[in-house]
Amino acid sequence: MNIINSVEEQEKLCNRLTDDNIKISLIPTMGNLHLGHESLLKASLNDDYRIVSLFVNPLQFNNYKDYENYPKTIKKDLKILKSYNIDCLFMPSKEDMILKTNHDIERKLPDFANILCGKFRKSHFQGVYSIVKKLFNIIKPQKAYFGKKDFQQLLLIKYLVKECFKNNIEIIECETIREKNGLAMSSRNNNLSIKQNRLAALVYNELVSLKKSLKNNNISLFPKLREEIIRKLSKQDIKIEYLDILCRNNLNTPTEKDIDVNIFVAFYIGDVRLIDNIEI
Repeated sequence: MNIINSVEEQEKLCNRLTDDNIKISLIPTMGNLHLGHESLLKASLNDDYRIVSLFVNPLQFNNYKDYENYPKTIKKDLKILKSYNIDCLFMPSKEDMILKTNHDIERKLPDFANILCGKFRKSHFQGVYSIVKKLFNIIKPQKAYFGKKDFQQLLLIKYLVKECFKNNIEIIECETIREKNGLAMSSRNNNLSIKQNRLAALVYNELVSLKKSLKNNNISLFPKLREEIIRKLSKQDIKIEYLDILCRNNLNTPTEKDIDVNIFVAFYIGDVRLIDNIEI
């Protein structure tokens, strides 16, 4: 596996690959790889040339302490990447990705970026947009792999591809991978105690129950059920930041005619913030 730390070197390699008509696939990560990341690696197994990027993006963190404390497990990550025969690991420096770049920090993002996580994490999606755009410009992939757990981010990436890359990058959506108790895989799960992990799984159980209650588009029931769930979980010291049902294509408020609908949630267990979503 080729390991590259320089933006200039990565650009040269990708330009050569493009000139040779070799199709590039990109799996962007921030490291601390888990089974969720591995599902992206598996999905790309038959692609021509596979590049994984590993970059903890400071622009998408609202809390610098959260950024500094982001878990780093590079030895384990390298072992995982080699086991999936990844062709290249792009692991750039912060200087190359941040300090030498003019970013789209003031760019007006679509309205859907201002709700859910965008409402509570100011500038988060500006940071995501800026760095993913730079990754796409450096690597020039034909395909890029993203998980559905970060669903709002996924919609933003599709918007970015349409706005800046004329839809010439195919975005491969991969299903959320869950722990045995239903909790969505996340690097932040490392910060939960065993007891907190069990508590976090209660949120997923409530989402599944809510899904059953809302089947056949009984959306009018949602406000009452939402309050019941928030009250019930608060007794377990689970703080719900948001709990909404929205159209999955544009994050609009659904009507009873809309069928492509997801339940979205963000919540705190102690000081650990987690997100999840499921389709109705």
